[in-house]
Amino acid sequence: MGWTPSRGRPRTLPRDSTPLRGWSVDARARIAWLLRVSRAAGPHHGVPAFTAALGEHGVTMGPSHISRYETGAMPVPTEVIKAYEQVLGLPAGQLLGACHGIDRLFGPALANDSRARPLPRMDLMRRLTVLEAKIDDQAVSGMEWLGLAEELSHPAGMLLPPSVLHTWIGVLVTQTMRSIGHAHSTRRHALARLVGDPHIQQVVVEQVEDASDQPGAQGVIDVLSVLADTTDPVVLRRLIGHVGDAAGQQQRGAAFGLLTAITRGNLPADLVPELTQAILAAAKDGPARGIPAFRLAQRISPQLTAQVVASLGQFPAPSGPGARVQSPARLGAYLTAAGQASGLQDPMVERLLREGLSPDFLERRHQALLLLAASPYRQALADTALQVLADPHTRYAGAAAATVLTYLAGPSQQPELTRLLPSTSGRDRAKLLRALAHSGGVPRQLDLLEHAADPQLVASSVYAAGMSNHPDLPRLATDPEWTGTPTQASAIWWQHTGPAITDPIRTAH
Repeated sequence: MGWTPSRGRPRTLPRDSTPLRGWSVDARARIAWLLRVSRAAGPHHGVPAFTAALGEHGVTMGPSHISRYETGAMPVPTEVIKAYEQVLGLPAGQLLGACHGIDRLFGPALANDSRARPLPRMDLMRRLTVLEAKIDDQAVSGMEWLGLAEELSHPAGMLLPPSVLHTWIGVLVTQTMRSIGHAHSTRRHALARLVGDPHIQQVVVEQVEDASDQPGAQGVIDVLSVLADTTDPVVLRRLIGHVGDAAGQQQRGAAFGLLTAITRGNLPADLVPELTQAILAAAKDGPARGIPAFRLAQRISPQLTAQVVASLGQFPAPSGPGARVQSPARLGAYLTAAGQASGLQDPMVERLLREGLSPDFLERRHQALLLLAASPYRQALADTALQVLADPHTRYAGAAAATVLTYLAGPSQQPELTRLLPSTSGRDRAKLLRALAHSGGVPRQLDLLEHAADPQLVASSVYAAGMSNHPDLPRLATDPEWTGTPTQASAIWWQHTGPAITDPIRTAH
């Protein structure tokens, strides 16, 4: 049962030997692991068959190169990752988006690809004509956005008129706010690439801030946090201001972005006092603003963490043993399912599950679940999360399973998600609504108006309705019950913006 270990070297899977609670992780090993297990689960039995398939697609790569890439002995070029996707029949960007995410946060881990020379003038004109038409039709894929970002940020790359640049980046921002899976991760990286260019950065900041300020906007966290991918102190100071003064998605997005900046070591030391004051100001306002501040305080110092806890009057995070990364609740159930799916002893999947099931390191949990979602373990782990949710044994195990499902659930999990929805608690039910939205859309027969009547569920209900283009969305936008409320504003925003974006699926070769 499972994948056959004899499908080619290396038989020993990459592992991340860094401390569980250490400062960083082994990003190169994680990228190597994703390539290795993706190939092992693919249609080509053994390295010779895989190299032959690569050759059919114009990629010359011998067994020794594959071994070095899949053990982490050599950094992987992005073109190699694209070749894996193509030969394995994976959606363009499924592996690359996850690899870019881990490289951006914990790298450098990918090879420094040589900069391609700019296109000849006529080729550039044709490319711009095609792009303009596709952007107007909302038909640009995440990989095309990423290619455009690379061309725009090239030292000798294309230049666009400011009005066109603003418009196109504005479209990219709103698409990032409502995209799913690899469609999201590739767009997210395109934005990160652009915000890292000093000549384009201000345009990205303006478009992100404008989109975040729209009445009823959802998906704000995803785009506001990308601004922390720069080292510009002016931009980072704006995010610090959001932590101290903003609320809701804007504050949480800024806080998550700064959390990643701290993780990367990109937060200048002279900004730490300002961030400290913003954290303390937020903590005084109670849990809604204090919990994001608490997460930041944990990364700055134990003394600041103690001050925040004192202001809140409580320790605002799960504290039971099942919530710790060292011993997450129901870990064994997930490991059993992973072993049955693969037939492999896989230390990396255990490491990723520990991080994905624990709230100890939010940025690691996010990246770990993105890697698992891009891996061939996704289906087995999503099914296990449903089983744990149905019989969690502990309160925290159910909450962790619901979080996992927001990343890993797909169409085959929809029936069980729908069945479990009424029996879950408010906060977990909100996560399940989002999981349904990410798994292909909420079933049309599900009554989202009923869920929206619950204050704990209203934001997730509107999000699910908007992402799914659900028939209840017009009611949420026009019913007198919602007139003048944030719920109505969000419903109208979704009607204007459009439903979830998923990029095309490629068939296996």
